[in-house]
Amino acid sequence: MNDSVFNIALKSIVLLSYNFKDDKMEFDVLVSGMMVVDILADVPKKVSKGAKQEVSKITIQGGAPAGNGACFIAKSGYKTKFTGYKSDSTLSIIANEEFNKCNVDISLLKDKKGFQPAIAIVEIDPENGDRTVLYSTNNYSPLQKKDIRKEWVENSKLIFVDGYDVEGNLELLKIAKKLNKPSVLDIETGDVNILKEMISLGTHIILPLEGAQLISGLKKPEDCLHHLKSITDGQLIITDGANGSWALKESSVIHQPSFPVKVVDTTGCGDAFHAAYAVALLDKKPLEERIEYASAYASIIATHFGGRSYFPTKDEVNIIIKKQKEIWQLVH
Repeated sequence: MNDSVFNIALKSIVLLSYNFKDDKMEFDVLVSGMMVVDILADVPKKVSKGAKQEVSKITIQGGAPAGNGACFIAKSGYKTKFTGYKSDSTLSIIANEEFNKCNVDISLLKDKKGFQPAIAIVEIDPENGDRTVLYSTNNYSPLQKKDIRKEWVENSKLIFVDGYDVEGNLELLKIAKKLNKPSVLDIETGDVNILKEMISLGTHIILPLEGAQLISGLKKPEDCLHHLKSITDGQLIITDGANGSWALKESSVIHQPSFPVKVVDTTGCGDAFHAAYAVALLDKKPLEERIEYASAYASIIATHFGGRSYFPTKDEVNIIIKKQKEIWQLVH
């Protein structure tokens, strides 16, 4: 065997060994969903169209529910892997580096020629923190069923998925259900029938009030929860920003108020809620404490510009919870 053939054979053995090791490696959370790069900018009230204008802040970060969720979970101390695709495109390199900064393991990302993450331009209103999102999914490829390995789910403690990479995430949820693995769903909008199927497979389903209204055809969060319970045995939670969140516990509805803060930017707040809930679940907290922790964590994210600009510690979140409880007790 000449040197070149020997080297090729050696590389193949090393690659196979790496992949085998990767499949067998245990980790805490497997995350799957749309990969996005955000360009965030403070937009003043008066903008001169057709002219150049300086703004106070512009930043580039990774984004999207699953991507942000993976970063929040990893930064909370749990071993987190993100699955999907990658390429040598500029956006893919940025997205991957953003994951690396947050200690998210991206070894499961598969090379896909021409792939690039979705891109979003996020306009932030500096007066109230509201955001307007303009996005494009050109050249984005959602995770496909054929690229999923059962071993990933077997070797994880929790599955965390969004409602965008539908084909792949449905398969992950089906595998998780068969293996009796817990899952956290961060779903927003989409085809109602597909969303219902995902809800039926999940064990912890968190969705915004608008999404719950879309699926149920009802208005009040309490009514939405009771309706959705007919299609799932999982834990149901509805969020509505500053209005707080609602969770169904047996036949009763629990309401968790939001934590009052001076809002700088709402980007990533919902993602933070989902991720913090997953962290609290892994910490074995009861339902009431899970939604309390998630609400407090999300409130801290709202005080910073950009969804991935700050990652609060568990101690910091718990201090805010304690202080706010004392205030609520005085008021009531």
